[in-house]
Amino acid sequence: MKVGRNFGDTMSRVPVLGSFLKAVQERYRRFRLRLREKKSNTTTSDVQPFLTKEIQKVWAKRQTVAAWLDEQRSGHQPVNIFPIPDDRLRLTVVTDSVGKSSLFGGVGTALILGTLLANRLGATLRLATLNEPPDAGALGQVLSAAKIKLQQPFEAVFTPPSGNRSLSVSEQDCFLSTSWWTTRALLSSINRERLCYILQEDERMFYPFNDERLRCQHTLQEPGVFVAINTHLLYHHLTSGPYSIPRLAERSYPFEPAFPGHQKESKPRQASPTARRQLFFYARPNHPRNLYCAGLDALSAAILQGVFTPRDWEVQLVGSHVPDLEFPCAMEPKRVEGLSWDEYNAFVRTIDAGFVLMDTPHPSYPPLDLAAAGAAVLTNRHGSKQDLSNYSANIIMADTDHQSLVDGLKELAEKACDNDARSAAMAADGICRDWTVALEDIVERMAAHYIGGVAVQSPAQQLQLVSGRKLDHGSDTAAYLTP
Repeated sequence: MKVGRNFGDTMSRVPVLGSFLKAVQERYRRFRLRLREKKSNTTTSDVQPFLTKEIQKVWAKRQTVAAWLDEQRSGHQPVNIFPIPDDRLRLTVVTDSVGKSSLFGGVGTALILGTLLANRLGATLRLATLNEPPDAGALGQVLSAAKIKLQQPFEAVFTPPSGNRSLSVSEQDCFLSTSWWTTRALLSSINRERLCYILQEDERMFYPFNDERLRCQHTLQEPGVFVAINTHLLYHHLTSGPYSIPRLAERSYPFEPAFPGHQKESKPRQASPTARRQLFFYARPNHPRNLYCAGLDALSAAILQGVFTPRDWEVQLVGSHVPDLEFPCAMEPKRVEGLSWDEYNAFVRTIDAGFVLMDTPHPSYPPLDLAAAGAAVLTNRHGSKQDLSNYSANIIMADTDHQSLVDGLKELAEKACDNDARSAAMAADGICRDWTVALEDIVERMAAHYIGGVAVQSPAQQLQLVSGRKLDHGSDTAAYLTP
């Protein structure tokens, strides 16, 4: 026994194996002490089952590093695919989900871009969702609101990475990813030369400085994937300055969104002398970048200072998971949630002033949507986002400190009450109202990538589109990639 203890003590100093043996040794020692206390006659056959059981207990606690990492990255597993022979050209838009609650902003834009791109390529459009089965009718709602039509066949599939469903893929399949994690999942399964990525936020900002942010950064740096970036502001943030992605400018191009629900021929809402004006506050308490607390604080201060009075103004809290609140001076706001796209467009046309905070380098859609409808809008500066007057003179900018926001709200109230100035700004704005026009350039560039493979990366290659016409910026790639 002494020899065994000495051997066990020696082996306990060996990393990993030593820890395992030491645990068994300690359990066995405690077991023998209990037997001595009971003065029990114990045979080897009594001890053997105990040793087997104790070893299994210790070993069961162990997990391989690879298995543990797979668990942590379960949301980023490769898309399951199986090859099929098919001569049809098909474009697959891959996203998390498509339902009523997810149609606004990014998902809607991805569906619109996918539709116009499928029309341009003459390809079947396929919608693939990873988290929940797709609502096939959602595409119709989006296209109706966007005033465009799909001219090609349509398919919808649900392909969860952890399930037993697979995605059929032929050599003629092209893909459009909608986030860094869907891009990551596709890169592990398909040829990157058949992949484009619509990027609508600096997705690194979804995370603190951690492993997820690092994986996002690495995905954004992947070569060979053409990236369509929503707005020039976001493009310049991602391709220049301290937060730029290395070499992203060589394989990306910006586009601007469109807001067809509000035509320039329309006039901004004209409040009657007896009606209260309408203030839209973008209220999303579960989205930290919308600075919900800072917005409530500034709006409350403006109400206390008489900028917005219950007699003259009605506050609309527009967003999701909005708590039931009361502002100072007994001002009771209305909560607006769960609108369809058409309902939202109609609602925006009833607004006089909008207060929309978004602590990101891109403008976000609500300020542009409201300005396109002729409303005055206050939003905040962030990094290179300092001035949005190129979109509309109806958009006011403020810093995010409390006093600057309160001062901005005072200017907002004044502008909202000047109907003539709002009408003039709406007539002269630079906001596009036609998705086909807005996306024409980026659709042609993405078509060139799909048809020509890695043509967008060749430094001096003649870029001839499949339609037979050259790009407006000429044949040199540097010009081709410069907004």
